[in-house]
Amino acid sequence: MIQRIQTVYLTASVIACVLLFSFPIAKFSNDVQGTYIISVIGIKYLNMVDPPIFVNFWLTFPMLILTIVSIIITGTAIFLYKKRRSQLILVNISFLLNVILVALVYLYYIGYIENLSKVVPSYQFGIFLPLISLVLLVLANRSIRKDEALVKSSDRLR
Repeated sequence: MIQRIQTVYLTASVIACVLLFSFPIAKFSNDVQGTYIISVIGIKYLNMVDPPIFVNFWLTFPMLILTIVSIIITGTAIFLYKKRRSQLILVNISFLLNVILVALVYLYYIGYIENLSKVVPSYQFGIFLPLISLVLLVLANRSIRKDEALVKSSDRLR
């Protein structure tokens, strides 16, 4: 049955990860140097005079790969509703990838840009999307485990 609650959680997690491509994670403004915007796609430098330029795409490439792989794995888990054990394994893998993504964002990238521009970041909506995805994956994991327990208990009654 594809209309179970874990499907809703997994779909919302995929949507949160896809929205990560649209929203910036943080913005660093400095009157002298300009503004740096970090997103999954790369780090952009905005100057008042010149058009926006990408500072470094390869620096955020691991974050991009983790996001894409997480979307693919979570999307695959949606359609494995008949194989709850496989679905649970994929949700756990996606959870691990999202934890790594959150660690990269909070520990590495934010610190890198703070050292680059010497200012405090202005966090954008994109910083919360990996955390939302993590919460949704935990809820999906709990729902899959409940379904598995329900099926095991009904097998004992037969």
